[in-house]
Amino acid sequence: MKGDLRGEQILLIDPDSSFLRHAKGMLSELGAQVHLAHGLEDAISVLTIERVEVILFDASLPFSGAELKENYKAYNPQARCFALYKSRPSQIEPGLDGYLLKPLSIGDSLEKLARPQVQQDLPVSRLDPLTELLRPHMIFRSPVMRQRLHMLPQIAASGHGVLITGETGTGKEVVARALHHLSSFKQGPFIAVNCGAIPETLIEGELFGHEKGAFTGAGNTHKGKFELAEGGTLFLDEIGEMPLVLQARLLRVLEERQLYRVGGEKAIEVNVRVLAATRVGLRKAVEDGLFRQDLYYRLNILPVHLPPLRERREDIPLLAWHFLERAFHEAGRSAPLPSLTDAAINLLLDQPWHGNVRELRNLMTRLAVLLPPQIAYIEPKHLRAYFPEAIEQPSESLEPSPSGTHRFSSGVIELDQKPPSPGLTQSNKEGIFIPYGLEMEEAQRRILDMTLNRTGGNKSEAARILGMSLRTVRRRYNES
Repeated sequence: MKGDLRGEQILLIDPDSSFLRHAKGMLSELGAQVHLAHGLEDAISVLTIERVEVILFDASLPFSGAELKENYKAYNPQARCFALYKSRPSQIEPGLDGYLLKPLSIGDSLEKLARPQVQQDLPVSRLDPLTELLRPHMIFRSPVMRQRLHMLPQIAASGHGVLITGETGTGKEVVARALHHLSSFKQGPFIAVNCGAIPETLIEGELFGHEKGAFTGAGNTHKGKFELAEGGTLFLDEIGEMPLVLQARLLRVLEERQLYRVGGEKAIEVNVRVLAATRVGLRKAVEDGLFRQDLYYRLNILPVHLPPLRERREDIPLLAWHFLERAFHEAGRSAPLPSLTDAAINLLLDQPWHGNVRELRNLMTRLAVLLPPQIAYIEPKHLRAYFPEAIEQPSESLEPSPSGTHRFSSGVIELDQKPPSPGLTQSNKEGIFIPYGLEMEEAQRRILDMTLNRTGGNKSEAARILGMSLRTVRRRYNES
């Protein structure tokens, strides 16, 4: 079974100092203890005093890697040796254990360099070899994530319904895709639907389809998401946003395995696995009459709860390296890539990460795209420059513009100012700053909180001011 690189002694031999720095930083964050050498003489000095388990050397160096490995066997018979290439070689030197491509990637390093783990050395949460199946889909090493996900392959193989819960940005769709790829439905499509992003008047047709002429404008027969996901997985994200009337129809489809299109009279058989996700507690929604109890129990056969990033801080360096490396490659930046310093990692560890993994990914993407090319080491000052609050910089006072909107001097965010309600005086008017890049759900929550505060908790009045239905206000209030 492959583990991470925690505790491994790795020797890097390369004449390129910038590559050595970047590779050492990445391998160290994966848990390895890394030694550096610019050539054979430096390498021999390290090997005579350290018990190295993995030797990585640049294939262009003028010595035989296989011979170096053979001579070192007297010190450590289990040592492995890999050549480093800039492009995929047609063949490698006989006697080597393999090769890696430069610049090093997290996935390749974990796959090829991780040593076999003996069961006695592992904590209970890492004994299940099936957890390694999750590595292509998600990266983690924190105990809480291992505890929450170590049964995921078995859950995937069961074919039963799964309810994935967790805060916004924790990776619920990533887990859903992993469940799909590990299940017997993997040959079929994976169809994702955000139930909160489709208007109530359209969601029925989106899910179940409609017949030609079923309503005004229905010029053609339309297959719904259930039919499109035939033989595969249908992922219903934000299931708590689904209207009650549609919940009853969804329950019937799940129970009977057949559906009727809108305006149709013929039953259509469906073979689809349904996964659902929510960022709010559905049990509370059931108590408030906003979600059907029978549907809740039908969906919640196998629950999976994802912890927020603040509860799995051991994963932050690993995720940061992964997202940064991917973003640099997507941006077309060539090696050597800038390295995150220890101080930068510590800054990331200190952040609250209200947006969870998605917020970290967005920060690393922003950093990779905007970081000047001459920077070799990413320090806290560089990171702070790309935090959303550093970009926003709102002015201390707001001046109303002629159009009636409130305008910020920088990070320009405009909010239409609605007329004050009859119960509020003009002196009680106040602005609200919506930061650039803030998640839509969080922005809506802030606006609702401010409005409820101004109306003294009067939900009907808040609904009138915001142009929302009272039911929506109540639901969002219960979620906050």
